[in-house]
Amino acid sequence: MRYLDASVPLCVMTKEPKKYYERCVELMNKIEQGKESAAASVFTIAEIGYILERREGLTGEKLNEMLLSLLDCLGLKLLDAEAIVCREALELRSEYRIDFVDAYNVLTMRRNGIKEIYSLDEHYDAFTDIKRRI
Repeated sequence: MRYLDASVPLCVMTKEPKKYYERCVELMNKIEQGKESAAASVFTIAEIGYILERREGLTGEKLNEMLLSLLDCLGLKLLDAEAIVCREALELRSEYRIDFVDAYNVLTMRRNGIKEIYSLDEHYDAFTDIKRRI
């Protein structure tokens, strides 16, 4: 199992960045059909919703429809947020100068023995115990 960063489904939903769109569609189709398994935290879903609402201007039913389609992916395992990890994420965020959700993702991966992440974000490359895939 690999971890799924918000950047991959966001690429599919917004068609940006264009150079990764086809690869992200292919990957999300596999996760949707259960041919590929991935984990994500509830923070990832919240981050996607926030970006779609604030940056893309989606609201109401359309926003809910997009988020529900992600939650309905057969190959996606949604991990609950853990309060204890939040404090550690704040420290990691400062140390690596990344956002809170990405720091939380790294720590959640470590706690669950997940070594690979699907992401377009290069800052995950700073973590030697994690391999980023696109």
